[in-house]
Amino acid sequence: MAWNLPLLNVHFINKYISEGVMSMTDTGSHSVTGDACALAEDFAQGRSDPVQALDKALQQAARADHVFISMSIERARREAQASAARWQQGQPLSPFDGVPIAWKDLFDVAGSVTTAGAAVRNNLSPALLDAPSVGLLARSGMVSLGKTNLSEFAYSGLGLNPHFGTPINPNSDGSPRIPGGSSSGSAVAI
Repeated sequence: MAWNLPLLNVHFINKYISEGVMSMTDTGSHSVTGDACALAEDFAQGRSDPVQALDKALQQAARADHVFISMSIERARREAQASAARWQQGQPLSPFDGVPIAWKDLFDVAGSVTTAGAAVRNNLSPALLDAPSVGLLARSGMVSLGKTNLSEFAYSGLGLNPHFGTPINPNSDGSPRIPGGSSSGSAVAI
């Protein structure tokens, strides 16, 4: 199953912010391409809303094996509902207000445990605060869907994880193929 989901990964966003291609307070047009921009246009035109986008993302996430280590469903619903209200009022926080985002499980997300793909970290206390990049994108209105799988401690170029499973490349020819890299869950989620 291929993910045709308007879901962004934090690596994509950080690249464009750090290169100065986009500002999270600028609601003008951007050179960023892909489903996220089309989704934002659908929000602006009233053809869709962040709650519908979240529902689609949650349906697809439920069908994907080993892609997410944890989901932030309650938080995501609150964020999507608030975003939908802002779009209805014509006051989005950013061009990507309401777009679902997945976080590699190396980033602290308030209320969830950061496992770094390691079972030994499963019993740690949940993060009290969002990591700076999580907070920045939350303040821009993006909807935090959950945390994606990765190699244990992000220490592999293959994306294997014996504790949480290995995400499988959805575009393979029927043979299970790993998407590779320590961001294997992120790669499959996108």
